[in-house]
Amino acid sequence: MKQALTIGCGGGNASVVIDALLEKGYNVTNLGNNQHPGATNVQIAWTELQIANLHKLLKFEVPLDFIFFNQNASSLDSAAFDFSNTDTLTVWKLIKNWQHSYWISCQMPFLLLHNLKHNLTPQTKIGWMLSSNMIWNRPDVQKHPDYSSQKYFNYLAMNCFSKHYQTFGIMPDFSIPNAKNEMKKIITPVCNQDVDNTIFKFIPDKD
Repeated sequence: MKQALTIGCGGGNASVVIDALLEKGYNVTNLGNNQHPGATNVQIAWTELQIANLHKLLKFEVPLDFIFFNQNASSLDSAAFDFSNTDTLTVWKLIKNWQHSYWISCQMPFLLLHNLKHNLTPQTKIGWMLSSNMIWNRPDVQKHPDYSSQKYFNYLAMNCFSKHYQTFGIMPDFSIPNAKNEMKKIITPVCNQDVDNTIFKFIPDKD
């Protein structure tokens, strides 16, 4: 049986990623704070996840065929750049939270893949949930600047890892009514085909 690891896909819009993998016959392990009924769930509190316990959380004796990162974090908004609203202690707290957001969004996937390098093969598919917020001239991209920059780093990580594995990203549009179906229409064929550092975008069905 093929093996999949998903991160942050237990609930919400990304739960359909696990649904699609289960329908394709994968055994799915999900790391996150939401539990999916069809997966083996490794439940964590994101605020408490650190380097040492991540290293101990996930151990696999078999190759991994599919990995998908959906976790994200944000601690900054545009108001944080207004000096009149930020005293010293507030800024210190922002920096601490910002560091943790960067760890969860960018460094944690990097570390996890290195931890699992002996379970990966050139055929392993590794995907990231991206965002249109990584487009620098998109309107309001600065509303959550850490989130936007972290999504762009995810895109760069996808490119860098593509030299060793099959990587892909999904640029979602969760504002459309059939968003979950669009996600499933991407994941299902990805299971059956080679991917080469590809970004998939939602293409809504026409009425």
